[in-house]
Amino acid sequence: MDSTALENLTLWLALVGYVAVTIWALSALVFKRSLGEGLFWLLLCSTALHTTSLGLRWSIIDRVPVVGIYEMLSANIWGLMVAVTVAYKILPKTRLIIALLMPIIIMLMAWMMLKADDPAATPSTYDTIWLYIHIGFIKLFLGCAFIALGLALVILLRHSGFGPKRLLELPSDAGLDNRAYRFMALALVFDTLGVVSGAIWAQDAWHRYWAWDPLEVWSLVTWLCIGLTLHIRAQYKTSPLVNAWLILATWLVAFFTFFGIPFVSASLHKGMI
Repeated sequence: MDSTALENLTLWLALVGYVAVTIWALSALVFKRSLGEGLFWLLLCSTALHTTSLGLRWSIIDRVPVVGIYEMLSANIWGLMVAVTVAYKILPKTRLIIALLMPIIIMLMAWMMLKADDPAATPSTYDTIWLYIHIGFIKLFLGCAFIALGLALVILLRHSGFGPKRLLELPSDAGLDNRAYRFMALALVFDTLGVVSGAIWAQDAWHRYWAWDPLEVWSLVTWLCIGLTLHIRAQYKTSPLVNAWLILATWLVAFFTFFGIPFVSASLHKGMI
């Protein structure tokens, strides 16, 4: 089996694993079944297969696979799944959030599979260490914000009256709010480092730190939204429900920034996450 075939096989196995994780988690939520350690190992194996696929593609095309819509979606799905896997292990009392987060992953997977996987041309500006630093911080930011979103969704579903009763078994709204606040604080730190490293990359690539292109503008808007969410909670002692709505709104802005703007913008910054 050649490298390309092996890359495709490992990716498909990873995607099948993600679907299995989704079904398992939703079944546990609806039918009050146990999640257990078996789901963690399925998460770990699926994410490892995806990691292998990305590594094989990197070796085949001789560059980091983040150019073009297909590669960007694959890389972002991988980053979110790493965050979900880590959170599943370190937050045993809130593992059920995986049932609320995996449908988002499935949506991104479906989007990715509709796109051609032909390697795109590599800009010369990618030949810098700052590319890897910038991407790494942005992936950490998105991962932390994703986990905060899952915690916020539990609070919102509880108050909506439509959430499964199983969600009542999770920690109190205040406990979930405290955890979400910590993840959002980490998201702010990583997003700040991502913006700064991106500016340094821009100076190295185009001899300017900032040019107000669409992705830069929306990255700033996202950063301000995270800061505002944290500030409102700390300053006005808002309820967990209000904080959950703020986190959801911030995630929607971040999603538009990193999954929308790069695919519609015609600026030089297009596709550089």
